[in-house]
Amino acid sequence: MIDYSAVRAKLRTLSRSNLLVIAERAAELIPADQLSALLGDIVDLGATTLLPVPGLIDDTLQFVDAAMAGHYYAAVEINNRGRQEQSIGTDAFVAEFDRLVRRCALAPEQGQFAATRESVGRLLDLLRYIDEGNDNVLFFTDDGSSLNISVNWHSLLQAYFKCLSAILPPVEFAHIVLSTIDEFVRYDREHHLVAAHVVASDAQRDALRTLALVGYEVEE
Repeated sequence: MIDYSAVRAKLRTLSRSNLLVIAERAAELIPADQLSALLGDIVDLGATTLLPVPGLIDDTLQFVDAAMAGHYYAAVEINNRGRQEQSIGTDAFVAEFDRLVRRCALAPEQGQFAATRESVGRLLDLLRYIDEGNDNVLFFTDDGSSLNISVNWHSLLQAYFKCLSAILPPVEFAHIVLSTIDEFVRYDREHHLVAAHVVASDAQRDALRTLALVGYEVEE
């Protein structure tokens, strides 16, 4: 049984960024005919129209292009309070990134392996660009990186590894899996190695074990 009082209390402690992510997830999950009950007194839905949803790659490219063009760049006044907050643009970027991660997580279940690989690759390239110190995408009051974006790595990499396993030969699969883990989530290396093991073929698992150099526990 859910304690809604506890849930409400927890929601009131969350950052604006996390609340925006939750709001967008909720808007996608509820039926369209109930959307007005959720948003009607806050967001004007009167002029909204149903538009065709772009394909996964097009959706991702639109986001990446907008980010690179500075669409999400918004400064925050640097003071004691500002150092504890992200800009509105960064919050919007985090929410949009989360939405695309959720699309990527579902795409392999629909057989969209190539589209998932391309889309995740584009998202990872964008994170690399930010981590290289380029400051034209997002504004951070302190030195920022992809660690500030709260990426759902479990969902993103599980989908990525699943589509890679369907496309790549064993050694190439293992190389990309290991390099991605070590670049972005080395702190949780064993978990992601196990996730890759689960979706891999027998030959891909052998390649992973050979190249990983260290063992990892897997329940067969």
